[in-house]
Amino acid sequence: MIMSHILKMYYGIDVDINENGYFQYQGKLYYFAYLKNVQEFLNVYHYYRYLMHQCHLTGFQLVKNHNQDIISQNCALFIYQSASFDYPLYLQNILLPMPLPKIKVIDIKERWIQKIDCVREKVREYAYSFKHDQDIISLIYYYCGIAENSINVLNEILSIDSKATLSLSLALIHTIDNHVYELLNPCMYCISTRPRQIVYLLRSHLLSYEDIQKLLENQYYDVYEMIYLYARVLYPSHFFDEILCSKLSSSDVENYYLYLDEERQMYEEMMKIVSFYVRLPKISWINGENMV
Repeated sequence: MIMSHILKMYYGIDVDINENGYFQYQGKLYYFAYLKNVQEFLNVYHYYRYLMHQCHLTGFQLVKNHNQDIISQNCALFIYQSASFDYPLYLQNILLPMPLPKIKVIDIKERWIQKIDCVREKVREYAYSFKHDQDIISLIYYYCGIAENSINVLNEILSIDSKATLSLSLALIHTIDNHVYELLNPCMYCISTRPRQIVYLLRSHLLSYEDIQKLLENQYYDVYEMIYLYARVLYPSHFFDEILCSKLSSSDVENYYLYLDEERQMYEEMMKIVSFYVRLPKISWINGENMV
């Protein structure tokens, strides 16, 4: 209701906004979003516009409000310009490093450890809320175990170079639906690493294992990025984010359990691909007998 009120007050558009923020108006697709950090988003949008230019697309454009401002109470309205979409061209450009300072692997490790600790703290809360259902507790412990192995993979990089860094580019914030407009929505992006983008495209079923092999063969990735790619595969940020935001429903928990077999295959397939180029630490407990 609040978002609809802001939309009507600042843009004169009186429609119901779906939970995902998209709506149709006068035959056009719009997206209305709340921006947690306006400056951070504008930094992303700057590189997003460059990406659209390189892909010969318009994508989503910011719409000015009645006051000729692009931000309305930390909200922004976008209009989508549909066009022929060249996915290989998109991949080629989205995976190019941006001219930004690199991120330190040790900083990533510290953030991941902090997040694991926060998730472990949530166990008590979930144990109380779900005292008659232990499935969610088992899932939390399982993913914390997976995350600990992702830290071990990061340690492999740091054992080579304690000051190792990674290039930055645009990357998806989370998995998306298989729609072009979702893939081209600037609010779905953050400034992060190329491996993050590859993993979220894989998890969104927009890349196959064969596609990833071709990317690694045809684009340059250094040793640190290769190893980090596997750490990124293991690190369950999608699950952790839902836990920390208390957004996990009973149906979500069931879906995670249904997804475990596919996820285990992902760990195995990606290990085969990445270990062709670099040495990875062995993770023997990720097998059928030891999974939840």
